[in-house]
Amino acid sequence: MTGIISDNISRASGLIKAGAGATGIVLQVVGATHATESETNSDSYADSGLDVIITPSATSSKILISATMGVQYLAGNTHYFTIFRDGSTDLSGGDAQGMLQVTSTTGNHKVSATFLYLDSPSSTSALTYSIYGKAETSGDTVKMCSGDAAGQITAFEIDGS
Repeated sequence: MTGIISDNISRASGLIKAGAGATGIVLQVVGATHATESETNSDSYADSGLDVIITPSATSSKILISATMGVQYLAGNTHYFTIFRDGSTDLSGGDAQGMLQVTSTTGNHKVSATFLYLDSPSSTSALTYSIYGKAETSGDTVKMCSGDAAGQITAFEIDGS
């Protein structure tokens, strides 16, 4: 960051004033939770129901997505997870294994799946970011947003100018 920060002591808001020419400033934060378990046994991606909508203020903005959700799966199964933008753009770049893979050779498992991704959407339209999951083999079941805690997703708009 460039510039001198000189008036932060008297700021009642608690916000820090950035120096001249600073980038990377958080412009807005939007969060959502989802406490209803969903499941899929398809080898095509399915929406977990954990979604957040954010409207960037500039086309130069970056969107940082942070998400956590409970996942339950059975022994011998492999499942893949990714983040989709607007239900059609797989942010893993179309990788068949997505952004995250969970596999078990023995026992049934409940784990917390965590995602962190920086997107450059070049848009000022409302954008929906969603966590999707799928089975490696059709017929294998994975439960998403499962367990005792709700799934959480947060979108941060970052100044990219």
